[in-house]
Amino acid sequence: MKISLVKILNRNKDKHLLNINTFKGYKVINGVKKPDRVRESLGLFLWVNPKGAEQKQHNKEVEIKADFRLKRLISEYESGLYNVYNPENRKINFTDYWLEWADNHCTGDNTDTTKNRTNFSQFKTSLKHFKAFTGDQLTIGDIDFNLCERFARYLSKEAIKYSDGSKLKTSTVNTFYKKFDLVVWSLFNKGLLIGTHPAPRKLITLPKIVQKKKEYLTIDELKSLDYNECDNPQYAKGFMFACYTGLRSSDITTLKWEDVRTKDNGDMFIYIAMDKGDEPIVIPLIPKSLELMGDRQEDSARVFPYFTYHGNNNNRLYYWLKLSGINKKLTFHDSRGTFITNLIVKTNGNLEVTRRLAGHKDLKTTQGYNKLIDEGKDDAMDLLQEALQ
Repeated sequence: MKISLVKILNRNKDKHLLNINTFKGYKVINGVKKPDRVRESLGLFLWVNPKGAEQKQHNKEVEIKADFRLKRLISEYESGLYNVYNPENRKINFTDYWLEWADNHCTGDNTDTTKNRTNFSQFKTSLKHFKAFTGDQLTIGDIDFNLCERFARYLSKEAIKYSDGSKLKTSTVNTFYKKFDLVVWSLFNKGLLIGTHPAPRKLITLPKIVQKKKEYLTIDELKSLDYNECDNPQYAKGFMFACYTGLRSSDITTLKWEDVRTKDNGDMFIYIAMDKGDEPIVIPLIPKSLELMGDRQEDSARVFPYFTYHGNNNNRLYYWLKLSGINKKLTFHDSRGTFITNLIVKTNGNLEVTRRLAGHKDLKTTQGYNKLIDEGKDDAMDLLQEALQ
């Protein structure tokens, strides 16, 4: 058994991504001897050529964290924690293990810290439902197919949203069970479960995800909004900004003034690598967007420092829209749909331009928003009627 720290150069060749490499020996596959290795990301990185005091300090802190995790993992292996034949390991409290593993899995000094916080929040909420289902006294040795199946059924039939007491959506059920499944897989990969994996997801019956009816705000509806009339003005301001730029809540949370740039002609734009995108994109800023941003601050400052996404705020969003005369139950993410749909309408269906502004990898994703558009349908039917007369 050999455990070592491995540095992998990223695509831009400016960072070393840190991984733990565990060499367990050799195994024979189809008569061929192959090394048995497991590589796990630490969620940390080192600057290849650190510039300035901030990046140098970052490297020092990360080296300390990485060394601590490496030594802890070596200590755990040496103590027999990952020995499947040690019955004491199966007495470890499962919910305690879940929380600690999720914390290690989701945290790290990298550029996706907001994404990691959102991910960890989902792990915690899933754990909260698990505790409501079975308490917090189960051990690793209690995890079997029957328990996994009953938890999936509980999420589908009995679990409710803590924000308003409503039944969980099918997509939420799938998300929460997936978090539980990842924790169970970690137990299996560490050898803490005897035999095969107790409940691969393909053997568990989960509800088919039902897509809710998508809504969006028209240009006239957007013009009627005043974020100051919302119970959470900062949330409403972020929502309106997303309607004008197509940014997701996670993108707005991490947006800094260094991402806001100016062309030679004075026009301003955002140059950003979106949360779910690979390549950075350019989004021109219209006057409405600039008004919401306020005065420019130092490059390292957040553009919306008081904006925080939380599902509970969607209820405030709903009542704010209703107060404005808009009877549509929208969530924050529908602001992105608003941006995309209005772009399609105002560009007369130019999907390629819309795709690039929205940061979609595939044109089919952009085409899906065509379903929201009713404008032009009445005119088309009138033309058909005239032709038939």
